[in-house]
This record gives sequence, structure tokens and C-alpha cells, in this order.
Amino acid sequence: MTTVRSSWPTWVEGTGGGKFPSPRSWQMGINMPQTTTTKVLHGAPLRIWSALTEAEHRRAWAPMVLLDDAAQVGDTECTFVMNGWFEHVRSPAHVDQLDKPVVLAWSCGLRHVFTFHESYHLDGDDGATTLSHICSVRGPLSLPFAAVMLRRMRVLMSEADERLAAYLRWRTGRSGPGPERRQASRRYRGAAR
Repeated sequence: MTTVRSSWPTWVEGTGGGKFPSPRSWQMGINMPQTTTTKVLHGAPLRIWSALTEAEHRRAWAPMVLLDDAAQVGDTECTFVMNGWFEHVRSPAHVDQLDKPVVLAWSCGLRHVFTFHESYHLDGDDGATTLSHICSVRGPLSLPFAAVMLRRMRVLMSEADERLAAYLRWRTGRSGPGPERRQASRRYRGAAR
């Protein structure tokens, strides 16, 4: 089951009577537009963590953004992989938080102007793990584009979460010996385990 939730910035009264996002929201990214999907995945947090952070696993389940190095905090590069685009878009990125196996957070864009933030939060035990996938846009330029972007982001995030779940099911099915082992999908043949 997937849960989707969106939130919008805190608005303050302007001098001319209009309402505007609070300046603190722009500076700190507080209460900026964001979309959250929550999904319960089969498997231990460490197994899901490796699928999120290790490059060969990330390529196998094809998230919407591929990070070159998600295994350490610091600067890296990312590739936006959007269906229907002929060219992939490359951009500098920064891994902001890496708390194994609980949180992976990264961002890219122009600081204090327009930034895209994505984070994965894992909570669970060996039986099942709850994945909270959060995407937000921050900065003054994010507000005019937020409604359109986040509507499309919800769809892309849900699709990416479903691909991750399918990849994890495939990894589980491939890990055990015996005749009951399911046939691997063509998509994952030759992929990392």
C-alpha cells in the first residue's frame, strides 16, 4: 500500500494585504512545497539501504534520479532520467545526510534560488520496512512551479517506489536456492544482487 501526502508553505500577511510565503520558509526550506509517499517494503532496512545507496543496485531499479555516489556525504553528480526525454540531464548534487540504515537525503540546484531535495527514510525490522520517500522544492523560484512540478513528482515517485519494491521482491526471490525460485524478470537479468 502506498500513501501520498503533499504540503504547502506557511503564508504570512503582506504589507499590501496580500499573502506571501514567509521569508524564513524561503531561507530555511521550512514548510516549502513537498510530496511524501509511504510504502511498506518486504525486507530488512539494511537490504533496502543497499538498494538505495549502491550504484549498481540503483541502476537496476532505475530511480528517477541516479546519484553517482550516494554512499558518502559530500559533493557528487546526479542524472535526471525522465521518460520521453532523449537526453538525460546531468547536474552537480550534494548528499546532505547519510545515516545508515535510516536516512539518505540529497539535493541539487541553485542555493537560495531553486533547489530540489529528495530523501528516503527507513523504519522497520527484519520482516518489513516502511519507506518514506520525500521530494521538495525550495527557494523563491520554487513557488511558481511547485503545483505543476509536485503533481508530476507524485506520479514519478510512486512509479520509482513500485520499481524499488519489484526489484527487492526479485532480489528476495533470487537469493534462495531450489526449484521454487521464481524466474527473473527480463529487466533485472544480469543486474546486481
